[in-house]
Amino acid sequence: MSRLRFLTALPLVLACRSGQPADPPRADLCGPPSDQLSHGATAGGLAGEYRIRLVATSGPRSGASTTGAVRLHPVDDSLRSPAPVLGIRDSLTALPLRGAAELEAGAIGATVPGDPRSGDPMAPGVLVIERHSRRAGEPASIILRVGSEANRRDLVRFDGGFLALSVRRVDSAGFAGTWASGGGGKAAAGYFCAERTGA
Repeated sequence: MSRLRFLTALPLVLACRSGQPADPPRADLCGPPSDQLSHGATAGGLAGEYRIRLVATSGPRSGASTTGAVRLHPVDDSLRSPAPVLGIRDSLTALPLRGAAELEAGAIGATVPGDPRSGDPMAPGVLVIERHSRRAGEPASIILRVGSEANRRDLVRFDGGFLALSVRRVDSAGFAGTWASGGGGKAAAGYFCAERTGA
């Protein structure tokens, strides 16, 4: 077999051996992000359905990856603001989207507090948190917090397990960024990419 034919066939062989789908999220979205979230980026346009891939670069499963699905939709107006802490309302933070995720977090060494598939608006499986800076011109941060226990409206958590996806890139095809997880004395981190599959 010529070198060219071998290199062409190699990705298909590896995909079959690993059991991973042959059509993972777009390659140009699925790599360690080197940029920061662009100015003017907001979370409102992220509503929809996505195929998501998470890759671990540190932790007990470093080098492993998992592919799943995420669905995001707008939050009711009454739930768009975080619950006050000690009677103080955070005017810089908004909760524009909630949803659910189908993920095998253990495959990448991540910890998810509660059910990532929860559809309860008071404790969703995924909550999108958009935080704006007090400094003019600085971009907002966009984080997807995974796990119904972490997203309960009736409880402010200061510790415990977590899985948070920090968005660093947004375009018409999807979004990408980095993730971090911890809990029970274990920590893991890596990068992710999410490719839009439906509105």
